[in-house]
Amino acid sequence: MSTPYTGQHPHGAILDTIDGFIRVQGDSGVVIVKRNYGGEGVSKNAVADNPGKYLKAITVMFKRNGYDPETRDWFWVKYRPDGSLDKNPAGMMLAGKVAKGKPKGCIACHTAAPGGDFVFNSNADRYQ
Repeated sequence: MSTPYTGQHPHGAILDTIDGFIRVQGDSGVVIVKRNYGGEGVSKNAVADNPGKYLKAITVMFKRNGYDPETRDWFWVKYRPDGSLDKNPAGMMLAGKVAKGKPKGCIACHTAAPGGDFVFNSNADRYQ
């Protein structure tokens, strides 16, 4: 767990982010894991003391070489606190090219990240 920090919609009131370089089924790449916290009484200190009580979702970006050059090869996924894949209100699983080409969603939001790399806040560039 990293140091909790103040977040914003849609991720959560408080966040913690870790990053690294991993291998998944033959694909190697940068991974960014963001734990999203919320609920009554949530604060940086409350999350540091009891993260499981406030965990609302886990969002992951995994850079897969050749996956989707238009989005800098990021694979996107959102998990519920129990580890199951999350779905949007229409029932679409939130994994892969999440809402690509749509006005809302992971990709639409992350296109605004500085530097054109779809990443707002991480140390992931040290792995590239």
